[in-house]
Amino acid sequence: MSESASRASVATWRTSSVVNDVFIVRSVSESHEVSYCSMATNKLISFVTRSVVSIVLLAISIGIVMILINTKPQLAVVTGKRMLPAVVVIEAMPLKMKRRSIGYGVADAMQHADIPAEIASTVVTLPATTRAGRQLRKGELILELDDSDFQQQFIRAQQALSSAKSALSLLEVERNAAEERAVLANEDKQLAEVEFSRVQEAFDRGGAKQREVDAAKQKFISVSSVAINANETASRFPLREEQASSMVLTREAEVVMAKDNLLRCHILSPIDGVLQTIDVRVGELVNQGQRVARIVNSSILEIPLRLPSHARSYVSVGDEVALRSAGFGKRYWDARVSRIAPEDDTTSRTMIVYVDINQDPTDASSVPPGLFVRGEIKSMKDDRLRWVVPRRSIREDRVMVIRDSILRSIPVSIDYSVTGELPQFGIPDQDWAVLETPLADGDFIVVDPGGSLRDGMDVRKILAKEVSLG
Repeated sequence: MSESASRASVATWRTSSVVNDVFIVRSVSESHEVSYCSMATNKLISFVTRSVVSIVLLAISIGIVMILINTKPQLAVVTGKRMLPAVVVIEAMPLKMKRRSIGYGVADAMQHADIPAEIASTVVTLPATTRAGRQLRKGELILELDDSDFQQQFIRAQQALSSAKSALSLLEVERNAAEERAVLANEDKQLAEVEFSRVQEAFDRGGAKQREVDAAKQKFISVSSVAINANETASRFPLREEQASSMVLTREAEVVMAKDNLLRCHILSPIDGVLQTIDVRVGELVNQGQRVARIVNSSILEIPLRLPSHARSYVSVGDEVALRSAGFGKRYWDARVSRIAPEDDTTSRTMIVYVDINQDPTDASSVPPGLFVRGEIKSMKDDRLRWVVPRRSIREDRVMVIRDSILRSIPVSIDYSVTGELPQFGIPDQDWAVLETPLADGDFIVVDPGGSLRDGMDVRKILAKEVSLG
């Protein structure tokens, strides 16, 4: 019974499991069918929406294109001269121009000093005013050197001078005594000579013996020898005094030199100016002749301008000079030619003219020494009408001109160049060429000839005054 019951329960459990599985499978299949139906519906709606939007956008685009086509401007048909290529021109005209020569040079201060040490010593003091860029007055202290050794030299020189003066005074005393002895010796000689003459006369008359004559003669000879020695001694003293005087002068010079060396320990500014550099520091040993500082006074400048040698026949003293700083940050000054060097430089084939400038060094517009400048000299001798064209209008030594609406190329030769604005032509160019080749009245010069322009072309000219040129 128990075995039958267990089998029956197992069969019942299996039957219920099969029923449950069948129910689950049916439920899953039904849910999948529902989802597939909803997805198909969504795809259809999306396709219809996109199609409608695309058709609407296409219609709008077609409408815009039609509107643009219907409203486009109608281009006018150009006929006649307006079909010709246009060129910008200026009317050729002669201008009264002063001949100009260009030169370059470096501004140099007329007053400047490279201050050397006149003695060898050690720097002991640098005042607070001894700084580069400081203004100094003539006689103001720049630096001080150790003077202890030179103090001792000065003392020794003074003592040597005192000794030389004492020796000279002693020689004067000795000379006076020697001269007095020489006078006495000469008088004694005269007396001995008189005595000898008297004895000789007495001997001749027979009143004296030969022994007496010999004694008188011997005395005369002895006294004469003493007189000669005394005169010789006295005659030496002027030479000895001259030597002593020379020694005194030498000692005096040594005293002066020692005193000057003491003064040289204090190096002073020789001119008014600005301290450019200070080359030493406290404690440094400086040698004689070594530069210790440089002072520049820029109130008076000299600018030597080098010009081509052929400019000598045009340049003269008093000509106007337009100075310009070379390079970036251009500045301008006006001056005149002060001097002209008589010789040409055979190496560079140049001549030199000098421009002197008096200025206030504290002015912001003053010319600094050492500045490289460009000078344009306007000659007062050569002032006449000249043909001038823009520098850019010259290509391969030719300019293009318009005569009777026909383009022509003319060879030209440049006399010299000028810079600056020429408002007569109505263009903002700064570089111009003055021609040796004359042009004709009524010519129109092409300002900027391009590569497409050729001789003989018919062109349409446009005056530069009527357009704006960059």
